[in-house]
Amino acid sequence: MLSLSIIFIGYMIFATANWIIHKFGPVTYEQIMFHLNMPFDSETRLMMSYFKHTVLTATIIVLVLFLLFWRKYKFHVKVIDKLRDYLYNKRLIISLGWIAFCCLWFFVRMNVWTMINYRNIKSETSNFYEQYYVMPQHTKITFPKHKRNLVLLFMESMEATYAKTPKHNYFDADLIPELHYLAKQNINFSDNEYIGGSYPIDGTQWTQAGLFAQTCGAPIQLPIDDANFFHPKESFYPNAWCLYDILRQQGYEESFLIGSNGEFAGMNRFVETHGQQKLLDIMYYAKRDGIKVSFEKTTKLPDKQLFVYAKEELSDLAKQNKPFVFTFMTLDTHYGTAKFADDLCERKYGADNNIKNVISCSSYQIGEFIDWLKQQPFYHDTVVVMVGDHLTMNEFFTSDMNRTVLNIFINSPIGADKTKNRIFTPFDIYPTIIESLGAKISGHRLGLGTSLFSDIPTLTEGKMSVEEMDIEVRKSSKLYDWLLYGKNVR
Repeated sequence: MLSLSIIFIGYMIFATANWIIHKFGPVTYEQIMFHLNMPFDSETRLMMSYFKHTVLTATIIVLVLFLLFWRKYKFHVKVIDKLRDYLYNKRLIISLGWIAFCCLWFFVRMNVWTMINYRNIKSETSNFYEQYYVMPQHTKITFPKHKRNLVLLFMESMEATYAKTPKHNYFDADLIPELHYLAKQNINFSDNEYIGGSYPIDGTQWTQAGLFAQTCGAPIQLPIDDANFFHPKESFYPNAWCLYDILRQQGYEESFLIGSNGEFAGMNRFVETHGQQKLLDIMYYAKRDGIKVSFEKTTKLPDKQLFVYAKEELSDLAKQNKPFVFTFMTLDTHYGTAKFADDLCERKYGADNNIKNVISCSSYQIGEFIDWLKQQPFYHDTVVVMVGDHLTMNEFFTSDMNRTVLNIFINSPIGADKTKNRIFTPFDIYPTIIESLGAKISGHRLGLGTSLFSDIPTLTEGKMSVEEMDIEVRKSSKLYDWLLYGKNVR
């Protein structure tokens, strides 16, 4: 039975690597540690998927092997008996060879060497934050007398890579024609002369991290040496001063709409900590409208319903005699759980290209929403910012593709002198959103970001490369610990 146990463990290692890459694409150790430190209530379906593709499959394989080679039968076939005897006698060598192969597979597939290198970098101390992080709460920000509303849409896994341009045509089609049109007609800060976006940095590559980076100007970096040390109960980065803190101070009404359970990835903690926003999640609408939510709380609103609720909330916010910021996040394009709205869109790319169809349909729905928004009486006083939360987590991209996170700024009262051929990161989106409202930031910098409406180079244009910043943000910092915990911990 020792050999069967080794085979079982080996397959678990093999299948775990495949499952993670299939579900999420290449992941970072920081991302893994963050989700291990957050509630799993809303991820029961994900855990069931893992169980089915690893534990259950490994059990079936071991059971079949046991029946074929370990169990004695009354009937005999000479050739089969010899094969069974050979494999049985060599079972320990075969099983050890198998687990060695599985471990090597895991090491390569999960890029473990990079994770080990990451841990070594994390053990280093840097003054990067002390040198470049600008405290928003200590920075003079002047808003115009007439404050504009802000509609901030985080588009799940939306990147500029999906557009067809003379610079890149990775999919032999423009998967996002509506978004491409909006980018050309409005402001799109780009890394090239066509539609483009920001370069992701370590600690910005998943939903919560992408949200935090683009509204707070810093990455999510956990203390990997003691991951259990990070368990925020009542606050989320309490000393970070974010977009919502600034707008709340300016008298903005704030609402945050998400189609999943707000507990996922600590989203509710972030919303409550920064700006004291009104959280509208699936549990809110389940209680209000009687939407049935699964026992595991894994039910998610499809984007078509999300846009209905977004229009409803915006109409209510507009009736109040104060400026508002309304944030919402799409979900349909999340790789691994992508959902296509058959009643809204045509499957342009065939039944076998579900993710392409879902991306195309998301672009269509966002375009329809913007058309609706432009017809509303409050639109002329409203700035619309649309950003991807992170790059798509899957494997149909290749290493030679230049991938960036999409951004579009609509109806801003100011223009930008230079929008193309910029080198910037998600951190730069934070002060850019503030200045898109017509506000003026002293020095044009907040957090690790620089407003792209200014003529000041971003950190990655003037001080360091994207690769250098990627390394620096991973290193330990007393200032970062203070932002994370609200106190000095080193």
